[in-house]
Amino acid sequence: MAITPHFLVIPYPVLGHVNPLIHLSQILAKHGCSITFLNTEFSHERLNATGAGLDNLKGSGIKFVTLPDGLGPEDDRSDQKKVVRSIKTNMPSMLPKLIQDVNALDANNKITCMVVTLSMTWALKVAHTLGIKGTLLWPASATSLVLCDCIPSLIHDGVIDSYGIPGRRQKIELSPNMPLMDTENFPWRGHDKLHFDHLVQEMQTMKLGEWWLCNTTYNLEPAVFSMSPRLLPIGPLMASDSNKSSFWEEDTSCLEWLEQQQPQSVVYVSFGSMAVMDPKQFNELALGIDLLEKPFIWVVRPNDKKVNFNAYPRDFHGKRGRTVGWAPQKKILNHPALACFISHCGWNSTVEGVCGGTPFLCWPFAKDQLVNKSYICDVWKVGVGLDKDENGLISKEEIKNKVEQLLGDQNMKARCLRMKELTMNNISKGGQSSKNLEKFIKWAQ
Repeated sequence: MAITPHFLVIPYPVLGHVNPLIHLSQILAKHGCSITFLNTEFSHERLNATGAGLDNLKGSGIKFVTLPDGLGPEDDRSDQKKVVRSIKTNMPSMLPKLIQDVNALDANNKITCMVVTLSMTWALKVAHTLGIKGTLLWPASATSLVLCDCIPSLIHDGVIDSYGIPGRRQKIELSPNMPLMDTENFPWRGHDKLHFDHLVQEMQTMKLGEWWLCNTTYNLEPAVFSMSPRLLPIGPLMASDSNKSSFWEEDTSCLEWLEQQQPQSVVYVSFGSMAVMDPKQFNELALGIDLLEKPFIWVVRPNDKKVNFNAYPRDFHGKRGRTVGWAPQKKILNHPALACFISHCGWNSTVEGVCGGTPFLCWPFAKDQLVNKSYICDVWKVGVGLDKDENGLISKEEIKNKVEQLLGDQNMKARCLRMKELTMNNISKGGQSSKNLEKFIKWAQ
């Protein structure tokens, strides 16, 4: 008799990790699986405080539980090193009791498998000790995962040193059919030795996971899956009725405004939940948006104003569009009025943009975003990049010129729609990602 899988899912408490696990949990629940979703207490309260929070998921078969992250209300949780250190110090000793309590609720529906994201791989050790199956959901591209998994060989071959720093800038080939990887664009570049050591340790602990689930598809990253038998693409993680969680209230009024715009006329600007922009660059972006003379939706997170600037530049009018604190991104990217997406190229945004058939104007900030940009511009050819001037800024003229270039390229729009079709086919009945998900569920019983 087949056992109904019961998944304990544990994301690191940032939106880029929480949302893919929310999507995966909804999909697994639709397949009849039981889901227990573990948040930190602070993250759970914040997610519920937005009004578009986790209460909306109560009827979906997902049960939420919490553990403290070990930090106080006065601590700065934007300091990721502090958060990681506190979680790893405090939560591992509490997790076995939580599992025991969950299992006690129904002796016939005990936890059979744990799914964690990066920086929570310590939980795989707990699962291993308790005889529970373990899996990783990697929140970025499969290519960035393979790059990180290659760190020991990159050090051995002298490509990078023990700090993760390349000896010289070069482009390396990981696999014959993969794009060449610029050593300056390695996902760990720009971080200190402590972060690099943490990543190396995470990669080792991840090996306790039988599968490395990825929110990607064979058509998006075709060559990467031969690099490790653990890689299992199950994307795009886009449940049809999925709710994205957020730390900020979504401004849904922009959807009503969007309905009034002409087809393929609106420029959407969003840099995700964590990217921080220099005040000078922010001002240049604002003036560039004005210079476009096109309708726009620009996401400026509520904490952006406090951290980065005191006011919009005096010359900024913004009369043609809407500036919002947070937006229903998936609905915007799938709206017929949308013309293009100015994006930081985070993987979740990249996948959502591809699934919307949207051309990209790429503005990566760091880490895997640089790898994603190379896929968007050089491999899939569904976007263009932005070039900095002699002062290190992306000028308002550059923004205007590249948007005009993007919107004038009808071949690119056709490629975007073709890429959307190929990618979405993976989650149709009989699609490769659908088959992989069924394989995973059967294994987790």
